[in-house]
Amino acid sequence: MTLVSPAASRSALTSCVIVIVVSIAIAVWVGFGRVILGWPGTVGMVLSLTVVPIGLVLHGSAALQMRNAVRRGSSIRRAVIAFVLAASSGVLFGATVPEITNEGIRSLMAPTGETWAVEMTIALCNPLGIVYLATSIATVVFARLAARGASEPGVDAHEVGVG
Repeated sequence: MTLVSPAASRSALTSCVIVIVVSIAIAVWVGFGRVILGWPGTVGMVLSLTVVPIGLVLHGSAALQMRNAVRRGSSIRRAVIAFVLAASSGVLFGATVPEITNEGIRSLMAPTGETWAVEMTIALCNPLGIVYLATSIATVVFARLAARGASEPGVDAHEVGVG
């Protein structure tokens, strides 16, 4: 068992907390973003029961793996890049998800319900949701590899001091 320096421990905890806080904010945005504008509906409820828990579990797992990787001194660069992509696509996904209201279909990107705008947000919504979940999975994979101590591609063992 190796001793962890206090600085590495603080850095590990900080990275874990940041990922968890951002993940919760994205989950609230995706699941309840339309409710904030006064458009509660079935789409938000479905997202709250499906995509939101999946995203929280993936990002929570990634946060713990990132913490372990930082404590070991491994680079979490790939996991952070994947997480930033997941967070960005999650924010955009939450903005494009349409909701069925009494006035028709609305989304945050098409608040007036104009037909062309609604069609565009619907066209963007599904790919953004797929990118959100795919990059969330990639975040977990990269964080797990970092926690296991897998080296970055292109890094020579002699540069790291091994061998």
